[in-house]
Amino acid sequence: MNTNRFETFFDAILAIIITVLVLKLTQPASPTFGAFLALNARFITYAICFLVIFIIWYDNHNLFQVVEEIDNRVLFIYALQIFAISILPYFATWVALNLNSVAAQTMFGVLFIAIDILYIISIYAVYRANPYSCGLCQANFRSVYKYIPIAIMLLGFIITYTVYTPGIYISVLLSVICWLIFSRLRRPDNGSTDRFEAFIDAIIAIIITIIVLEIPMVANGSWDAFLDIKLEFIVYAVSFIVCFNFWNYNNNLFSIVNKVNHKVIWSIGVALFFLSLIPYLTTFVAENSNSFVPCFLYGLNFIVVAALSIITANALKNSDKANIALQLALADNKPFMTTIVLVVIGMIIGYFIYPLAIVIACLVSIITLWAISYYGNRY
Repeated sequence: MNTNRFETFFDAILAIIITVLVLKLTQPASPTFGAFLALNARFITYAICFLVIFIIWYDNHNLFQVVEEIDNRVLFIYALQIFAISILPYFATWVALNLNSVAAQTMFGVLFIAIDILYIISIYAVYRANPYSCGLCQANFRSVYKYIPIAIMLLGFIITYTVYTPGIYISVLLSVICWLIFSRLRRPDNGSTDRFEAFIDAIIAIIITIIVLEIPMVANGSWDAFLDIKLEFIVYAVSFIVCFNFWNYNNNLFSIVNKVNHKVIWSIGVALFFLSLIPYLTTFVAENSNSFVPCFLYGLNFIVVAALSIITANALKNSDKANIALQLALADNKPFMTTIVLVVIGMIIGYFIYPLAIVIACLVSIITLWAISYYGNRY
């Protein structure tokens, strides 16, 4: 059977899972760096899960560029894999809250081993469904390297049950690093952008939807009660514009992009990770608008996404050097540098005078970027 509908279904599920992970993050006890850093285990776990899911999508994206058809056996195995991935946020939260719990560590490790084993089985099932595919043979998806993460996780089980309880957690982290390295070993460069664009669109759409879920309900039916939460709406509006700006930039950019490579995909993937934190940071700012730390973290996240956009632009130029329109559109990074400078200025004002100046600076920087793009006819 044809793979197009399955790819769309698979991508949609991963996009939902990868974005709802942020809902499992709890707000700091107070708007301070200390309280924020006290949640380090939860953020590390969140990053691990995000990275794992993105690696799974990336490998699947690469695999299905050379797959011609699939059968019911492949669908069944992928259904099991999707189930395992879908419960990842639950067990990730459990282990993040109970790092010294053997039960939580065990279930976390078992789940990751199951995901890895199901991935390996799915590869063999795909090969069996496409016995004469030259692309599969050349791609070398059945490399022996894929067994190394399982060995590392099994070692983590031994450590957890004998010496150090968080051994499984650490072994999972090391295994994910191995997955990242080995996923790059089997990359077909210069692939089509259609599936990647759809995946980006799905993630951003869900992020925007999640942001509005964080707005508290009005206490009663009066105007005064509604005006009491006006700040939440203002911060939500800014966050919406930030997300939409990222989508709009990529939409305009990919309209002239002919092909992408692994560097482009991973730079945008990292940007999506930081973008996925916007719902969390929006709530953090809205609940502590007079504190510098939440606003600073919001602005810092904005700067990181802008910097990653510059990295993406450079990667795109290198991946498609023959594309004259693309080279001209990305010839100058000054607009993004301008946005970064404006937010840094906002941070200075926020530290000394008014914390929300940082959020305002993010909005002003986007308006400035739009103005430069419009009057400079960049796209």
